[in-house]
Amino acid sequence: MRTGLAGRVPRVEQQGDGREPAIISRVAEAEIPADLAHRVQALLQMCFPGYPSRTYFKLPPHFRYLAMAGGELAGQVGVELRVIRVGSTVLRTFGVVDLCVRGSERSRGLAGRLLAEVTELARSCGMDFVILFADDDRLYTRNGWTCAANPCSWLKINDHTTLGLATAEDTGALMVKKIGQHTWPDGEVDLLGHLF
Repeated sequence: MRTGLAGRVPRVEQQGDGREPAIISRVAEAEIPADLAHRVQALLQMCFPGYPSRTYFKLPPHFRYLAMAGGELAGQVGVELRVIRVGSTVLRTFGVVDLCVRGSERSRGLAGRLLAEVTELARSCGMDFVILFADDDRLYTRNGWTCAANPCSWLKINDHTTLGLATAEDTGALMVKKIGQHTWPDGEVDLLGHLF
């Protein structure tokens, strides 16, 4: 099976339904070969109607977890390393970007396994939190995230153009998962970059 991830150390997760197990690999965004990048783009466009014709929405993530099953890209999640400020506290975070699973692979726990990979790496790297923005919080709540109603500011970017600074009293979508010793602080969240 050619995945385009030669030299990477894969993690094998059993499907539990007699199907070929998914192989989950972490790969730096800059190292994804062109053929695999096309498959990532196709998956993102299939899962998110109106997604642009590229592998990222605003800016590329730092790395991705890619799940391969039966030689096909079954799911993916982008991850950004981001230092943010909440009130007067500076936090090291991973930001979850564009988690998606191919329709035929859903309801088998693959999204949860991708999130578990991010969480495990965050712990081993000494992150304070894993954060994300979600319109539907059910998957993330089941996997240990909580909603945060902090005011938030971020850099507005659209189609490779910086448009200025955006703010919201409550995004209604910010979710956090504690990894380190910090309790999620009160105060305004400054993402120190774009919204992911």
